[in-house]
Amino acid sequence: MKLNRVFIALAALTLSMGSIAHNAAATDTTTKTTTTESLLIRNVHIVTADTVRPNHASAQVSKRPLNVLIKDERIVAIGTQTFTADKTIDGTGQYLIPGLIDTHVHLLDVPGLTDVAPDIRQQAEAQIPKSYLYAGFTTLLDLANTGEFIARWNRQPLAPEAFFCTPVLIPKGYPLAMMPEDSAQAHDSSRHLLHDHHTHSTADHNTDTHTPAELVEAGKKEGARCVKLFYEKGFGRMKNLPVPSEQIARELVAVAHDHKLPVFLHGNSYASYEFALATGVDMIVHGLWNADANITRVELNGIATRLAKAGIAVQPTIQVIYGEQEIFNPQFFAQPLVKNLMPKSLRDWYQSDAGQWMKKQMGEHFAEHKNLSDEQIYQQAKAAYQPLLQRASRVSSQLQKQKPLLVFGSDTPSGPFYTQFPGLNGRKEMDHWMQMGISLPDLFRAMTINNAQRMGLENEIGSVEKNKIANLLLLGKNPLEDITAYDSINWIILKGRAIERETLTAQ
Repeated sequence: MKLNRVFIALAALTLSMGSIAHNAAATDTTTKTTTTESLLIRNVHIVTADTVRPNHASAQVSKRPLNVLIKDERIVAIGTQTFTADKTIDGTGQYLIPGLIDTHVHLLDVPGLTDVAPDIRQQAEAQIPKSYLYAGFTTLLDLANTGEFIARWNRQPLAPEAFFCTPVLIPKGYPLAMMPEDSAQAHDSSRHLLHDHHTHSTADHNTDTHTPAELVEAGKKEGARCVKLFYEKGFGRMKNLPVPSEQIARELVAVAHDHKLPVFLHGNSYASYEFALATGVDMIVHGLWNADANITRVELNGIATRLAKAGIAVQPTIQVIYGEQEIFNPQFFAQPLVKNLMPKSLRDWYQSDAGQWMKKQMGEHFAEHKNLSDEQIYQQAKAAYQPLLQRASRVSSQLQKQKPLLVFGSDTPSGPFYTQFPGLNGRKEMDHWMQMGISLPDLFRAMTINNAQRMGLENEIGSVEKNKIANLLLLGKNPLEDITAYDSINWIILKGRAIERETLTAQ
């Protein structure tokens, strides 16, 4: 069976631009209230990373318990002295860490949900922000969205704070080629089209309004934190899609950098990695999944070395691939975390005949194995995805060994896969980093201060320090010693507001 690029590239097909036009995930326009109640977390061990040296892998636990005072959404004091506050949480024997940051999400809709009863959709949409928080994510970066949508998301009374990248698209390229030309999504995304004067005719678009400068300036004005470019030549039945030229990409990078915006590249192939090296983008937002089957370890190690020398970061997004194969896992819905993050009505629908639509499409690749059990099909799917996982893991781990350039992002959800549900996807991505040999301190840094620095928010979030926004987690275990510490969250502090984790569960 050859899955190769059929499904992983489908990953962004419904998400990359869908969030620009769709607003179902952010229909609540209630004004978020400001927290005025003071909060004291007493007698707690603080875990934080070195904020002075960005590339230093250190993270440490305070040698003695400390008290943390929070007022008006910010940390106002840390020390051993006694503080008074309106509310006190006893942190004895627990660990206080910064809220986690996921810099690759898509906030448009419920993954894989088609036509369902309105109450099921409403319950699911209401739960998604809570599921991110339940997993410890207090800050999110949507890699293809608009200021209008993100403002609606942030007006929700209980949700992680979201930021966004402005997308730059090639006419008739990915992901536009996956959308009907007369669809609302295609129409709304037209303002993000780039005229590549090196390869496109002047008839394609007005050259005065689709230049790198015009698109970057528009995104900056909207409040974008980054620019996203796409290098995808196609997959499945759709091949030879147009991609940006190296010349226009370098122009875009130069303009974006002039505006202090990093450029992130959608790419998951060897060719896209070469494109990144040739154009000087700041980060590739997928692992190197796709390459010639005969590619050698030496070649993979070599491209990791070149990335390290160029200072180009990589988001492995390994859970994208695992999430796709997990759609065949007959035990998927038995996982406790799934039950905590998905409303029962949604779990029931996903397991219905209608809800299994994506699994059926993928299952067509097993048509010659109709007599196999569900478990046997699952094992075959895992074997089919293994080469992709091995390539991505090798490049990612080799890059991290040479320079700490791995960036934590889960690509939640990468497509219509319920196995990549918000909160669940990020927690699974952590486990895959461990499997790649990434250390717990490196993972901790990647999810906290390093991601804050990538977004230009290191002075606001990413560490437990005086004057920073009080986005914090109180854990029962030390995350520098045990990955399951991220399952031991007791409290989420969101801009100074204390939320008991169990109140966020879907059950």
